[in-house]
Amino acid sequence: MLKNLLIVTGFLISATFSFSQEIDSRILKNKGKEAEKIYEYNKNSYYYLLFELDHSYEVVSKNSLSREQRNSIRKDIVFTDSDKMNIGTSNFNFYDFGIKLSKSERQYIQLDKERVVVFYAIPEITKAFTTSPSNTK
Repeated sequence: MLKNLLIVTGFLISATFSFSQEIDSRILKNKGKEAEKIYEYNKNSYYYLLFELDHSYEVVSKNSLSREQRNSIRKDIVFTDSDKMNIGTSNFNFYDFGIKLSKSERQYIQLDKERVVVFYAIPEITKAFTTSPSNTK
């Protein structure tokens, strides 16, 4: 009896947790209604979109870049102080700044005088996702 009660309780807790998970608001903002379909019917694609938002960039020292990389730094995007604080968190959505990931090359965007945000090319992100624990395939 106690064993059955524990099993039922465990099932209810896991079911509640499963149904209480929500679609990341950044993906909803970026994809609209399509995000709901992706979340419901293709979880791995959803996890890829989430991975892309969280792992497609890094902040590096401007001095660590080659001359060619420094020459390709975009300065047309300006981050506010609160934007800078959100970089690296689940609140940062690079699509809000009109940043589109490239199919062939990395992008370099000036963060401040000493730092640059490097956005990886799509093939680099895809390759990283294949070995990520987020990948369900």
